[in-house]
Amino acid sequence: VESRLRVLHLASGDSWGGAEVVIAELLAGSRERLDVEALLLNEGRLAERVRSMAVPISVLTERELGFFRLLRGVRRKVQRGGYQVIHAHRYKELLLAVFANLPRRACVVTTIHGIEPRQQMGFLRTMQLWGVAYLARALGAMFVDVSPEIRDRFARRLGRCAVVQIGNPIPERKIGSHPVDLRARCGLDARCPLVGFVGRMEAVKGPDLFVELALAHRGDGAFVAIGGGTLEASLKERVLRARASSKVHFVGEIPDAGWLLPQLDVLAVTSRHEGTPIVVLEAALAATPVVAFRVGGLPDLVDGGFASRLVPPGDLEAFGRVVTEILAEPVRARKAAATWAHGIRARFDRSAIVTRYEALYRQVVG
Repeated sequence: VESRLRVLHLASGDSWGGAEVVIAELLAGSRERLDVEALLLNEGRLAERVRSMAVPISVLTERELGFFRLLRGVRRKVQRGGYQVIHAHRYKELLLAVFANLPRRACVVTTIHGIEPRQQMGFLRTMQLWGVAYLARALGAMFVDVSPEIRDRFARRLGRCAVVQIGNPIPERKIGSHPVDLRARCGLDARCPLVGFVGRMEAVKGPDLFVELALAHRGDGAFVAIGGGTLEASLKERVLRARASSKVHFVGEIPDAGWLLPQLDVLAVTSRHEGTPIVVLEAALAATPVVAFRVGGLPDLVDGGFASRLVPPGDLEAFGRVVTEILAEPVRARKAAATWAHGIRARFDRSAIVTRYEALYRQVVG
C-alpha cells in the first residue's frame, strides 16, 4: 500500500478565476487520497471554498507583510510542515516556493495556468516571468502546463524532462437552474437568442472584441457580458456611444457563472490567448455551443464540429458569421454540442486529472 503524500498548495487567492477554480477542484478531488493543505496569500473566495471542504488552510496576508516577511512566513510553514511536495500556482508563488524550500527539502511542482505570447506581454514582463521559470528550474522545479501549446513553449526553453502536460479538471457538479435569469435581467423576451461572454474584463480575454462582435451583428439576438475588470467602464461607454444598450448588456460579476451557461445559445470565447479555459469545460458540462479564436490551448478543446468552432485570431467577420450560422439552427447546434461535450467530459474528468497529478507527485518524490 502506497503511503499518503503530504502536499502543500501555495496560491495567492486574491481573485476567483480559472486558476482558483482548478486549485479548489484539485484540493477537493485529492483530499481522500493525499494529505493536502493550502497556504494562501490572501483571504477571499478561494479561502472560503477551501474551508468549506475541511482542508487545512493557512493565510499570510501579503499586503500587510511585504515580500521578504512573506517569504519568511512561507519558509516557516514549509520547514515545519514535513511536506514532500510544494505545489505552487503562478509565478510569485513559484518564486516563494523555491526560496522557502532551500536547502531543498520537498519537491516543487508548479502549474502554468496560462502565459501570453511575448508580443502580448511586453519586454519587461516577459523577462520577469521567464527569469522566474529559469531560476525555478535550476532549483529543481517541475512544470505542469495545461495545454499542448504552453507545454511546447516551455519544453523548448526548459527541456522536455522538466515539463509535463496535464489539463484542467471539469468542475465536478451538476448543472442546474440558477437564481439569475439572464434574459429577464436584461429585459429580453424569453425566446430571444443569447450570445454570452464569461470572463474577466481584461485585454487578454478580449471583451473589447466581444463588444465589437455584438455591434457588428445584424441578425436576431442579444449579447450579454458576464464579469468585471478594468475595461468594463470603457466598454459600457463604447456601447452607449453606439446606442446599442438594448443589444449589448453588462451584468457584472456573478458567482458561479458557469451555472448560467445553459441559458446561452452560444458562448463566445474572444480571448487573445488561453491555456485550458475553465469556461469552455463548463460549456461542455452544459452542452452549450462554443465559438472561439484559434489561439493557445483552444484547438485542443474546440473540435471543429457544427457547435464547437474555431476562427482565425482576430477575424471578427468570420466569428460573427459562425455565430449567425449556429443561431439559425438551434436544434442542430444543441445536438452537435452534446456530441462534442461527451468527449470533453471524458478527457477532463476530475478524478482522471487528480490521478495524473498524484502520479507526477510520486514520480518527482521518487
